[in-house]
Amino acid sequence: MTAIAERKTRLIAVSSGKGGVGKTFLSLNLATALATRGHAVWLFDGDMGLANVHVLLGIQPQFDISDAMAGRCTLQQTFLDGPGGIKVIPGASGKREMAEMGALETTQVIEALVTLQPAADFLLIDTGAGIGKHVTTLARLADTIVVVICDEPASLADAYGLIKVMYRDFGSRNFEIVVNDVSTAQRGHLVFGRLQQVAMKFLELNLVLAGIVPHEPEVTMITRRRETLISAAPRGAATSVMLEIATRFEKLKATTNRARPKLSIVDGTFGAQSP
Repeated sequence: MTAIAERKTRLIAVSSGKGGVGKTFLSLNLATALATRGHAVWLFDGDMGLANVHVLLGIQPQFDISDAMAGRCTLQQTFLDGPGGIKVIPGASGKREMAEMGALETTQVIEALVTLQPAADFLLIDTGAGIGKHVTTLARLADTIVVVICDEPASLADAYGLIKVMYRDFGSRNFEIVVNDVSTAQRGHLVFGRLQQVAMKFLELNLVLAGIVPHEPEVTMITRRRETLISAAPRGAATSVMLEIATRFEKLKATTNRARPKLSIVDGTFGAQSP
């Protein structure tokens, strides 16, 4: 039995069909929202080649996941202290070998993280955008896949493409849709309705609306100040939605029925890779 089969950590992959929809900002704020509710939360930057969660926080990591994989440090030594008590595990940035890493190695990274003790209550994975190998591998390891969309035709088309690949190729069914940066809740429901209609028509798949995040005029300034919504606008409408989504995810159960590659991890360090 593998460590993931025994785990209590709930895995949430935050993905999007296209970039520029606010996925990383949402990942960071959702992690912080869960932490404010008393949970131990880790946020892993799963964009292996172009990681940028640490950029949003204005932190320059001494080590990242590529250093742990190469044996230059332990996984724990990559951890950064984030807002609200969360721990951030930085991915690699500008390293081609990490961008080209295979599915087995990507899986081993996640399995290594969930073997660490004391375990996190939630491991949020900020995946890259699109339907590349890293994205689909990280998404299929998760208990639920949060798909972030915005009010743009390209966002909806690419989100549907991601959902179709995960559903048809990997059997994923647990999708939670977040409509981000919309003018009104009514508009958000319309945007979600378009995606839902296409998913039902071509996949016979019923999607779940996790939340509608309203346009927050101060987001640009908050980002520049390296702050989170909860710290900068604790009573804002967008913050309220983040907390509502966090409450939904508290009911999420860790699944145990997936077959995983075996680990070769000892004391938080990576051993020889499996063939």
